[in-house]
Amino acid sequence: MRLGEMLLRDGRLTEAQLKQALAAQARDGGRLGTVLFEHGLVDLEALTVYLGLELGIPIATGAMLERAKRAAVRLLTPAQAFKYKVVPLVVQDRQLIAAVEDPHDFATLEALTHQTGYRVLPRVAPEVRVYYYIERYYGVARPTRFVKFGETPRGDETATDPALPAPPLPGLPPVPAAPVSAPGPRPRLRSTKMAQMFDDSESLELDAEDLLETLDADDAAPAERATSVRAATHTPVALEAPAVGPEPAPLAADDALAALATVTDRDAMIEALLGYARSAFTGAVLFTVRDQMAFGWKAVGELPGRAYVEHLLIPLEAPSIVQAAIASESGVFHGEVPPSTVNSYLYKTLGIGEPKYATAGVIMIGRRVVNVLYGHGGELTPDRIEELRQVCSVTAEAYARLIAVRKRSHSA
Repeated sequence: MRLGEMLLRDGRLTEAQLKQALAAQARDGGRLGTVLFEHGLVDLEALTVYLGLELGIPIATGAMLERAKRAAVRLLTPAQAFKYKVVPLVVQDRQLIAAVEDPHDFATLEALTHQTGYRVLPRVAPEVRVYYYIERYYGVARPTRFVKFGETPRGDETATDPALPAPPLPGLPPVPAAPVSAPGPRPRLRSTKMAQMFDDSESLELDAEDLLETLDADDAAPAERATSVRAATHTPVALEAPAVGPEPAPLAADDALAALATVTDRDAMIEALLGYARSAFTGAVLFTVRDQMAFGWKAVGELPGRAYVEHLLIPLEAPSIVQAAIASESGVFHGEVPPSTVNSYLYKTLGIGEPKYATAGVIMIGRRVVNVLYGHGGELTPDRIEELRQVCSVTAEAYARLIAVRKRSHSA
C-alpha cells in the first residue's frame, strides 16, 4: 500500500488534504512525504513510521539520528555523505547501520560498502531529516528548499505518539552479547558423530566464534556537531550495479554430502554448500546468524538482486521464513510463503516476485544457529526435504571438524 493510501486509511489525512499535497507535488516536485511535511499535514515521526511500512524497511527515528556514533560518522567525508544522502548511525560487527533516503537504491548501498569497508544495513528516514543531520554532523548546507525548516527536523527522544502503528522492523540490532539460543524449539540437527567430537556443547558454541569473523562494536562516543556549514549543490547519483563473482559448480545432494564430509577449510565447506544450493533451488541465500539477527552473506541462482544480498537483515523475532525454519522441530521449513513484512523485504532486496513455495534449513553448532540456507524453486518432495536436512547436519559436522583442527593447532 502506498504512503498516501495508508495515511488516508488511518485517518491521518483527508481526501482533500491528499489532493492538495499531490497538486503541490506536481507543481513543485519532490517526494510526497516531503510535501506533506512542508504543508504541515504530517509530522516527521509519523512520516518515518509510515515510510517504513510502505517500503518494508526498518526505520531510523529522530532519536536514533540524534545518537549517531562518532566512529560511524567519520567513515564518510562530507562530500560522500551529501552525495549518497546518508547518515551513518553505528558500526556493529561487520555492519554499518545508516539512515538513508532511499533504502531500495542498492547501487548506492553497494557504493557505500566499497567506500567504508562495511556491509551497509539501511534504515529509512525522511529526506528532510537526512539533510538536517548531514548539515549537523558534516557541515554541508542543506538544499535551499529545506533551509526554511531550521531546527524542526531535529530528533526528540521524548517524541512519541501512542496512536502510531508499530514500525515494521527493529531499527537497530541489540548490542553484541554472549551467544544466545534461537527462538522456538531447538532443531535436532546435532548428530552422534558430532557429539563424540565434543563433550561440552557450550564450549563448542563459544569455539565457533573463532570461525565467525567479528569486529568490536562501535565506541560509545556520540557524533560531534560540525563547526561550519559549507554550501553544496545536489548532484544525482548514477551508479551501476556491482559485478558478482562466479558461482560454484552445481552439486547433487550425494556429491555435496561427500564433499562436506571431507572438507578441511571453511571456503571449501561453503563452496560445497552453495554448490548443493545451486543444484537444489532456482535461487538461494546463505545467511549468517548473530545476536538474534540473520545477515545476508552469499547467494546463488537466478536472483537479480544477488549483488545486494549483503544488505539483508532479517530479525529472528519477526515472522519470516527464517524464523519458521529455526522454530521447526526438524530444522527445515518448506511450504507456501506466509504473508509478512520481513518476507516482502527479502524479495524486494532479491529483486524477484514472491514465490509460491520457499524452503529454509538451519545449521547449528551445539544449541547455536550459525547459518540458515534459504531457497526457492517449486514444491519439494519429502525425499528432497530430507536431503536438505542431511546437508545442514553434515555442514554442522564440518564446522565441528574445523573447530577441532583449529584447537589442535593452537595447542600444538
